[in-house]
Order: sequence, then structure tokens, then C-alpha cells
Amino acid sequence: MENNETGARKVNTLHFGTIMVEPEYIFKFENGLLGFEMLREFVLISDEETLPFRWLVSVDEPTISFPLLSPWLIDLSYKPGKQYEESNFVLFSIVTLEDDAGNMTANLKAPIVLNITNQTGEQVILTNDKYSPMAIIPKG
Repeated sequence: MENNETGARKVNTLHFGTIMVEPEYIFKFENGLLGFEMLREFVLISDEETLPFRWLVSVDEPTISFPLLSPWLIDLSYKPGKQYEESNFVLFSIVTLEDDAGNMTANLKAPIVLNITNQTGEQVILTNDKYSPMAIIPKG
């Protein structure tokens, strides 16, 4: 990974090739993600060909990326808690693209919370038992 004179970082991703990322588009995850605690900086990529999926790509290790979906695309009545209802928060669920049965699942229990005001992120574990870490995404 290289930096240029504007502070933009060159990131060589598997799926999107080489991209230049300006510092203001990098989300800092103080504690990393579950199972990936050593990765602290990520960029959110939106690619027209894969919408409605977004991609959370590690700036630290660009070969690691996570497909994301809005949890409301999976459950219209999704309620993560009042603390995440502010307009500066954007929530996503990490998606497993296909299991052995050909199903996609989403982790509604531990959403990714991005604070777009201060460019921070975290993965939180919701305290209620209403949501599953392996919610099946309906086909079609």
C-alpha cells in the first residue's frame, strides 16, 4: 500500500483492482471486527454491478473484504436499538454469500455500525435475542 502527496492510499483489492482512497473515506475500527481484531481501517465500496451489496474492504489487508447488506432489506421491522437511530449512523449486516445448501445468510445479531460524522466503525452485538447471526436471506 502506497500513499501519495494528498494522503490518498493506494489499495490493491482482489475484486476491484487498485483503488486510491482518500483519508476522509477510511473508517477507523478501534477494536477491528469479530475474528479480525487486528484489522482497524476499512473503506466502504459501492459497485453498481453488485448492488444492493456494498463491500467493506480492509485497507490494512486488502485481500480481506466483507459483503454487506442493509439489514432492512432482510427484515423491514429490524430494530437494533434507539442508540443507532441517529442520522449519522449507517448499519449493515455481513453476508455469507452461499452456504452448502445455496442459501445466503446475514448476521443481524452483530451489525456493522458506521458513524459517517467521525468516520469510525464498530461491530456491535445486540443484546436482545430477536436476531440471528445466520438469518437466511430470501431468494428472489
